[in-house]
Parts: sequence; C-alpha cells; structure tokens
Amino acid sequence: MRRDIADQFELDPALTHLNHGAFGAVPRSVREAQDRARARIERAPMRAFRDELAAALAGAREQAAAFLGLPTDSTALVRNVTEGVGVVLQGLGIGPGDDVVVSNHGYLTAGWSAEARGATLRRAEFPVDADPGKVTAAIAAAVTDRTRLVIVDQITSPTALLLPVAEVAAAVAPVPVLVDAAHVPGALPGLDVEDLGVAFWAGNLHKWAYTPRAAAALWVAPEHRESMRPLVTSWSHGMPFPERFDLQGTVDHSAWAAVPDGLVAWAELGGWEQVERNAALLLRGAEHVRAALGTESPLGGIPSAPCLRLVALPERVATTTESADALWHRLYAAGFVVPPVAFGGRGYLRLAAAPYNDEDDYQRLAAALPEILAGAPRD
Repeated sequence: MRRDIADQFELDPALTHLNHGAFGAVPRSVREAQDRARARIERAPMRAFRDELAAALAGAREQAAAFLGLPTDSTALVRNVTEGVGVVLQGLGIGPGDDVVVSNHGYLTAGWSAEARGATLRRAEFPVDADPGKVTAAIAAAVTDRTRLVIVDQITSPTALLLPVAEVAAAVAPVPVLVDAAHVPGALPGLDVEDLGVAFWAGNLHKWAYTPRAAAALWVAPEHRESMRPLVTSWSHGMPFPERFDLQGTVDHSAWAAVPDGLVAWAELGGWEQVERNAALLLRGAEHVRAALGTESPLGGIPSAPCLRLVALPERVATTTESADALWHRLYAAGFVVPPVAFGGRGYLRLAAAPYNDEDDYQRLAAALPEILAGAPRD
C-alpha cells in the first residue's frame, strides 16, 4: 500500500486491501469529525435535537447535492441505496399485482425489497460480455403491462460493469426507472444525473466519496417528489421534499453531519485526479493478476467501472456461491481482502483500486494466487 495515503486511513496493515467497493474505508479525519459530531450531541441532547441538527443536516444535504451536481431541492439524504429503494417503492405504492424489473447483475437487496412488498420480480438476463444494445434489449423485453418500476444498476456490484442507463430509460419509457448508483458518487467522472432520463437515482456516499457509513443521496425527478416520504415518520413530517427526510427522531445523525468532511477528504485525496490514477492502476493490477491466472479478459462491449474490475478465475474455480465463499476464506487467511464472485457459471475476482493501493498490492496477490488456488476446491 501507499503508506503516505494508507496512514490517513485506519486499515489493518497486515492485510492487502483490494475491496474498497464493498464498504469503503473511512479516513481517520472523517471518523474524527463524526466522533466530534456525536460528542456535541451528547453534551447537550436537547440543544442538538431542538436547535442545531436541522441546520447541520440541511447543510450536509446541500453539500452532497452540490457534489453530485444537483439542485438542492432535488436530493434527500438516506442511509444507503437500499433505503432509497424502499422509499421509492413506498412512494409509488408498489405491491401485489405489480411487476418490478431488475437484472441478473443487480444488487440483491433491491429485488428483495420489491418482493417484500408483494411485487413480482422479472429478471432480465445478459452475460458479462454482452454489448450495450443487448443489455438494453434484455431489460426492455422484461417489461410487461404490469411493470411499475425498472431498477437498473449504473455500476453493477457483482460484475463491475457500467450499464447504459440512459438507453435503458428511453427503451422502457414511460415506465419509471430507478438507478442503483451505489458505486457511482466520487468514482464516475462526467456524471449528469438529470440528463439520464430516469425518475430516481440513489448513490452511496460512504464508498468512493469517503463519508462515514451510512450516508447516501436520493435524487427524485420533480413529478415524483411530493409522493416520496421517509420510511419512518418523525419530526420532519409535513415538510417539503427533501427537508422531510432530514430529522429521523433519535437515530444517530452523526454520519450525515460529517458528510461535508468526507467530501473534503475526497478532494484532498486528489478528487478526480485520484480517480483517474486509480483507474490506470487497476488496469495494470488486473493484468498482473490475469497473467498469473492464465485466463482471458471476461469483458465484452460493456465498459468496466473505473475503479472496479473483474478478472476471470480458472474454469471450475468459485463457480458457485459456496465455493466462492470457501475461496474468500482462503484469500483472507493469506492476507488478501478481495472478493471471489460466482456469476453465470464462472468464477471471478472483483478487484478494486483506491488511493491507498499501489501496484505492489496486485503483484503480491498475483504471486500468491497459484498456491492459494492449489488447495481450493474444484466445482
């Protein structure tokens, strides 16, 4: 790891961390800012909840919107993308008799949230090496006359692909589209949410924008804002969108209060220049790992995310959830934090690149993989 950068985090130096995309990593300065916010609440809870938090949270929300290039009246704070999905499902009144379209690359909790409300999931299927046109066609083909919502990942979590969101939205119109953008804030240059043609967009700030967990942003198109309500009714009830999401009773608001500190850390780590540096590093790092494995690139016509990338494992390795989990434990025991992914009958490693990584991290993994895989079960 780059020690000058790693020292700004609190990661275990005994491990090689190549999975920033899972839960992020909070810089020490941001964790300390959150601690100060929590301590200020505890010094005078009545003052904090009655007089101070509303303004602090509004300021954090406005800074998050500005960071994403969005108007302040368009974007609410939520805990994570899954909470944002729940807000949208509730606001649209989705339930029994309704279809919700997802893809086989989608994050599972989005679909589970729809099923928990009684909706029927229709899953669009396409392989890792599909081209954008086939992705769009597959999702459009899953739409029926009962479809109330299409959920599409801008960057897919298991497969690290950058999906053609705007094309999907145009193809399924007038059905509203919710974009699961969990991996997007702070990691995808040139983002223009309002130009995508979608109804809803939710992105986590605690992955690539370096805020505390749990902090995310939910953008809603103007025609849907009035119907969007927090999942818990509390002291912001009756206020307009997005203010009605700010005060959520006695939950710990310190992560939201420290959102501005996370965005400062993102800028101080290098902003978009560090994203460009990480993307270039990941290309080199993935090639080291691929060469050690002797496999071909799994990618086709869909671009990979800037800071996440799949590398194919040898055939019959980690092709099921169970064998991928077993390989995860072998990797971790050897000191590597990197997730195996079983997808479409093939096993992969999903690599990430963060500011604290350097090329040696991937070279160490490449050198260790033959021995690690020698003892891994074959499916």
